[in-house]
Amino acid sequence: MRKAELTSLTEKYIAGTAGDDERLKLESWYDEQLALTKTTDEAWKEENGQMEIGQRIFNNINQQIDRQDKRRPTRFLYRLAVAASFIAVLGFGWYLVSKRSDIKRFNRSADIIKPGSNKAFLTLADGTKINLDQALNGTLAKQEGIQITKTADGQLVYTILDQKSTPSKSAYNTISTPAGGQYQVTLPDGTKVWLNALSSLKYPTSFTGQFRTVELTGEGYFEVAKNKNKPFKLKTAKQEISVLGTHFNVSAYADDAEIKTTLVEGGVAVKNFSPLATGVLKPGQQAIFHNTGFSINNVDVEEYIAWKNGFFMFNNEGIKEAMQKLARWYDVDIEYVGDFDGIYFGGSFSKNNSLQETLKILESTDKFKFKIEGRRIKILK
Repeated sequence: MRKAELTSLTEKYIAGTAGDDERLKLESWYDEQLALTKTTDEAWKEENGQMEIGQRIFNNINQQIDRQDKRRPTRFLYRLAVAASFIAVLGFGWYLVSKRSDIKRFNRSADIIKPGSNKAFLTLADGTKINLDQALNGTLAKQEGIQITKTADGQLVYTILDQKSTPSKSAYNTISTPAGGQYQVTLPDGTKVWLNALSSLKYPTSFTGQFRTVELTGEGYFEVAKNKNKPFKLKTAKQEISVLGTHFNVSAYADDAEIKTTLVEGGVAVKNFSPLATGVLKPGQQAIFHNTGFSINNVDVEEYIAWKNGFFMFNNEGIKEAMQKLARWYDVDIEYVGDFDGIYFGGSFSKNNSLQETLKILESTDKFKFKIEGRRIKILK
């Protein structure tokens, strides 16, 4: 990155005016620089200005915190936790929360466990299975007037080539992400879907009939194309969501105790099958279904869609719930040695970090320690 561009992005970042793409570009640049340089002694010198810029950003966040209304202690403490760990997002945690000898010790304990990436499998209606990670960019298949294309930035796009050839009854495709995988797909109606790790989406090659119906397991973020004449329906194992056009997130992993539907904009109606319950969400609200009941709460939606934007964001989250999210992204198993009930923390971490980088920052809370054995992570009191 040219110096002028780096300076511009940094100034926007500090001022809080950087867009999502600009923030991710700056954070990715820092991650790359640290990966290239931290193996040599020169990595720990301040000549390149990383420490200075990192400290400026950290100080700026703290100044913003000082200006927050202290009468809102919960939000204030959350912002403080985010600020304290925000250095991790840029890789500055290596400088500010660790000694060099501690980093060497932690990295020697196991091979570096890399973060997940864009990878998924596409299963066509005829049973053909395509590894999207290995498939070449360009047209993958054509199905009855529908063209399926893989783009260079890791997306799957469905395009209607001939409206006249659209069948009266659609065949179904399924896109599935493994542990350590994520993927984005644009459906035939223009709806965009981001799939998190260990998730799958079943959808028709063309939307015929009264509704646009898809089925989800795991977690997905949806930007539904507006079509008031053909409502969009999302089904999970225990829930149905009806929308006309909106942005929302659904987390419906089978091994989670709760199903969470979070509305970013627009409106959705949610219906739970067991126990039977219904509700209508407004932007900024979340519906939570569990075995014993149902509730609708006001939430900070950024926390629940951070995964789509390249972050883990935890707000007073239990260690077991947080580690489950890390386990899916890094494709590891978690083992707890001791009682971890009642342990919570907050913070924001880049999904581009290696697992060791993220665990090292979590260790700085002094609430627990980690031991890495292959792809098994032991959490110790």
